Amino acid sequence: MKITSAFIAIAALAGMGVDAQSTCTTNAVRKEIRSLTPAEWTRTQTVMNSMNERGWIQWFAYIHTAYFNVIHNCEFFFPFHRRFLQEFENTGRKFDSNFALPYWDEVRDYANPAASTVLSASYTGSNGVGSDQCVRDGLQGATTLTYPSNHCLRRQYNNGNSINPFYSPEYIQSLLSRSTTMSQLRPAIEFSLHGAVHLALGGDMLQNYSPNDFVFWLHHTNIDRLWFVWQMQNPQQNFWSADGKDVNGNAIGLQTEIPNFSDPIINTMYPGRNGMCFSYDNFASISKRSLKTRTKKCGASNENLVGDILGAVDDLVGNVLDDVNNILTNSEELVKGTVTKLLPAPMLGKWFPTLSDSNNVTYTKSDIPQAPIVADVLSAVTSQSTGLYAPDIPSDSFNIAGYDDADGDYSAPSESAIDDDYTPSDVEFSSASSAESVDESSNEDSTDSLVAALPSDASGEYDSSAAEEYSAGDYHIFSSSPASSGIDGSEPKYPMPNPFPFSRGFIQMHKYSVADIKEHYALAMEFVGDMNSNNYQSPFAKGAKSLI
Repeated sequence: MKITSAFIAIAALAGMGVDAQSTCTTNAVRKEIRSLTPAEWTRTQTVMNSMNERGWIQWFAYIHTAYFNVIHNCEFFFPFHRRFLQEFENTGRKFDSNFALPYWDEVRDYANPAASTVLSASYTGSNGVGSDQCVRDGLQGATTLTYPSNHCLRRQYNNGNSINPFYSPEYIQSLLSRSTTMSQLRPAIEFSLHGAVHLALGGDMLQNYSPNDFVFWLHHTNIDRLWFVWQMQNPQQNFWSADGKDVNGNAIGLQTEIPNFSDPIINTMYPGRNGMCFSYDNFASISKRSLKTRTKKCGASNENLVGDILGAVDDLVGNVLDDVNNILTNSEELVKGTVTKLLPAPMLGKWFPTLSDSNNVTYTKSDIPQAPIVADVLSAVTSQSTGLYAPDIPSDSFNIAGYDDADGDYSAPSESAIDDDYTPSDVEFSSASSAESVDESSNEDSTDSLVAALPSDASGEYDSSAAEEYSAGDYHIFSSSPASSGIDGSEPKYPMPNPFPFSRGFIQMHKYSVADIKEHYALAMEFVGDMNSNNYQSPFAKGAKSLI
């Protein structure tokens, strides 16, 4: 069975449509995982266990593996993963109609991710232990995963039992603010937060079958949320932006079909329509308990704390948040308040142009413009073949054995249908020469040593004889140079990880251009230098100094 036809079966299961004017009757509300009620988290656990028992976790890990090389490092990144998330969520709703994927607002925990309650027994479990790197607590602590073979959920943090800092909320907000097209935003996010979280957890998250780990779904739901935040940042400019190229250099647009799906990109663009039946909470509330504690400690007199974020910003920044788990406001909302209060106008104009006085506008759904493609055009493009993006894998390597739409029996894919000779490396490094392919078991691809060998030639090809290396000592931007120190010569207040923490294997696996990464690296270095030159301190930076 071809993968495309198999996933069409899932599309039928999920009830997806391609009508450009179709509005969802109900939307699953995706919440930050720490704001779920106990009942909602229990529902999530139950659905995940049921999906694993019925073979659906295996299936989604397989699809991500099969299409890995055509959905990364190109402008299919956002639309494919949005549609992929919706397929997963819709499948989960067949087990519980109230199921909704939560997201992890990861940059709230950027300074010390391993200390986040999200990576604890209360939620997704912590680091792997023992020689097998098995996660033994949390949601999947007792789960046996079946793709590509039976194994426990594996993790291996990139700094022993801790995790090197993620990209800061200010930097991510700056990327959203500075990007004016999807083709600008995609590499900015993919080369930064997207890669950092995958590398941080290691184990299954470092493989192209990363959907095995529930953190994958939390992570990509947040990536998708950031895309939507950007779409709504300036709807007239951003909302229908779908430009750029695929991995073969072909131009893509709203009418281009998403790999593996029978839908054009336009059908993923509008949450709440065209089968994208979800919304994000993005609530602007804040925990009374947390802010009341902070303001009393700091001597503030303001007791009216409901929704009043900006009134507490100075105290939050000056003393740094005690517990980000008590802060319910999305990180980008709090960042908007802090940077507009603490950075001078030239810095806002340079790094946060949409937050400068002349551009600081709040948009609503009424500002979303009409789709630039009409329905009769869509009906033509949806009939096109997706053969261009079909992976080269054994035709009988996977199927949906036991699927029966009539009686709702969604049984697991048959083990006999899986080709024993098929391995992820068949797809994972299909374009690499045999001499350059990376062994999954090799420490060379691990980030615990924080050493990356990178090509030095302009072509971007790997040449081990001319490779550059950077060491663990370069990982964090904590030098005493003027570019990264405070204006008074003191230790910088604004620490952020080296924006180039990619291992050689990770770059090769995604076919990233080293030249492109270095361009983003240089911009991030300049951003950090400017933030420190202005003595800016992130309200989420608690714990960062202990990691120097």
